[in-house]
Amino acid sequence: MKLYYCPQTRAFTALWMMEEVGQLYELVRVNIRAPGHPSDAFKAINPMGKVAGFEDGGVGFGETAAILLYVADKFPQTKLAPLPADPRRGRFLQWLMFSPTTIEPAMVEKRMGHTANSFQSGWGDYDRALGALEGALTPGPWLFGDQFTVADLYVGSSLGFGMQFGMIDKRPAFVEFAERASARPAFKRAQEIEARELAKG
Repeated sequence: MKLYYCPQTRAFTALWMMEEVGQLYELVRVNIRAPGHPSDAFKAINPMGKVAGFEDGGVGFGETAAILLYVADKFPQTKLAPLPADPRRGRFLQWLMFSPTTIEPAMVEKRMGHTANSFQSGWGDYDRALGALEGALTPGPWLFGDQFTVADLYVGSSLGFGMQFGMIDKRPAFVEFAERASARPAFKRAQEIEARELAKG
């Protein structure tokens, strides 16, 4: 398995995931600011030319949610995703996809000062999206009670990023959830890798 990565990007979420599963992988550094990026070779991995990218068995793909789900399903012993026949699978997929399909557009809406049409926009609007998420985080500690999944990982990563840059309100439920998620040993290992990669320049 190869993870195509650049420090100080959203590829950190996939890096955190690889540390959660604890399986051997190769970290491939990508300079997304280099002239000529993305190359045709990299676009064969991720057609968008963005990081993270992922490759396994010679097959490459992008999109963080896809990477998280693929890796969780590849290693079911980690219990980071309900199995396909598990009745909770649909709700799990809803929250796994919530970050890219709902949280991200809502953050951009807030940052740009736009007023979304809650009935026409797929993500509703900022208040509707964040209200739904806030409700889902109760009673906790995770979206599925005591079981941490990659949906928690992605939501926790998105909340941390959004609150850090002022694009998500620091509601108590969000702060507490992000703090629980970032206290995980795998998160800290990913932070150490990120710091090491940053030090390389």
